[in-house]
Amino acid sequence: MLTRYTKLVPANSALAMGMAVGCVAVATATRIALTPAIGHSVPFITMFPAVLLAAVIGGFWPGLLAVGLSIVAAWYFFLSGSLGFSPISAADATGILFFTVGALLMVLAATSMRRALDNLKEAQEKLLAALDASGTGTWRWDIQKDIVEWDPAMVNVFGQGFRNMPRNVGEFVAFIHPDDRERAQRVIEDSIKSGSTIEYEFRALLPDGEERWIYDRSRPVYDAERKPLYMIGACLDITARKKAEERQTLLINELNHRVKNTLATVQSLAFQTMRSSRSPEAFQDNFMARLMALSATHDLLTQSYWESTFLSDVLEAELRPHGGVDQKRITTQGEPVKLKPQQALSLGLAFHELATNAVKYGALSTSQGRILIAWRQADNTDLVIQWQEQGGPSVGKPERQGFGTRLIDRSIAHELGGSVDMNYAPSGVECRIRIPMA
Repeated sequence: MLTRYTKLVPANSALAMGMAVGCVAVATATRIALTPAIGHSVPFITMFPAVLLAAVIGGFWPGLLAVGLSIVAAWYFFLSGSLGFSPISAADATGILFFTVGALLMVLAATSMRRALDNLKEAQEKLLAALDASGTGTWRWDIQKDIVEWDPAMVNVFGQGFRNMPRNVGEFVAFIHPDDRERAQRVIEDSIKSGSTIEYEFRALLPDGEERWIYDRSRPVYDAERKPLYMIGACLDITARKKAEERQTLLINELNHRVKNTLATVQSLAFQTMRSSRSPEAFQDNFMARLMALSATHDLLTQSYWESTFLSDVLEAELRPHGGVDQKRITTQGEPVKLKPQQALSLGLAFHELATNAVKYGALSTSQGRILIAWRQADNTDLVIQWQEQGGPSVGKPERQGFGTRLIDRSIAHELGGSVDMNYAPSGVECRIRIPMA
């Protein structure tokens, strides 16, 4: 209550000085009203409270002003026997001296108390700000009276207003998720019996239905007879940490899954490349080229934390060994399209095989050859990619299907649920890829 007034009245301000004058005026009027009952004795009886109040609310200089005004008022109204500043006796002078010393001690004590209150208030504000910034709140439960007290930071942790603050342990438990209530109550009861400090986590339900994870650390306090008096504790909002842990677990599981898939893909590439290679040297060249194509797409996905990558970036990465997308020999057309990790990996291998065939037999085997790659999303669901070669040597349909063609079919049809249409036109190979984007 007192800090409210010390906060409203700045120390040693003009307002504080005015309040000191008002306090002395009220004290003087009160003492005059008491004159018929007690006479002119004890003239400073009402001045002490005025000085104390002026010093507590206003500070040192208002208190000192109250001391001086009190001496003047007492001399004028009571010590001279009549109104005025007549000479005073030795006894009155001694009374003024004792009042001055006592009042000054009161001013010093009150000033120290006010300073302590200001420091306490500042420390409390800093503590509450730190607790609020860290998502931590403190609480106290009077076990004997079953009264729960929360600080303002605790209110923010649970997303409650001051009016909804719990008044007893039953109302506090109501904020806990139903699946965690029994365990939380059991932990608290065991702590009261054993007297040990406890740490536990539980889920809290907010008024809007949001679910928060709370970490609580608390301990009971006993009297001399080992009777539990109250329990104090602190709650920390660990929702962000819990979500990070869940995301980390998900990423680890996803990483394990993708590593297994990648190893299976590499194993299949090695086996099929070995079957279709005529010599160890050819196997090494073909396998390393396909492995590097797979690695190029992996690098793109790593940059985006394996969430997605753009189709244009996959094309650029796979065609970079052949001059890249220069919009001259190799031209691309299409709106930005994001690919999921598996889509990017499968299409990357398919583009590598098409580019390799173009270098060996198609448009990239001559200086006049060109490749146009265009894509569009049909009905906002399927992605259609058109690979068209021009200006190269005349081509015809191969007598047998090579591993590269089988790899394209397997990557698109089996892994992405899409389709591949290869057309070996004399003017150049045309490949039409269609994959679902849903």
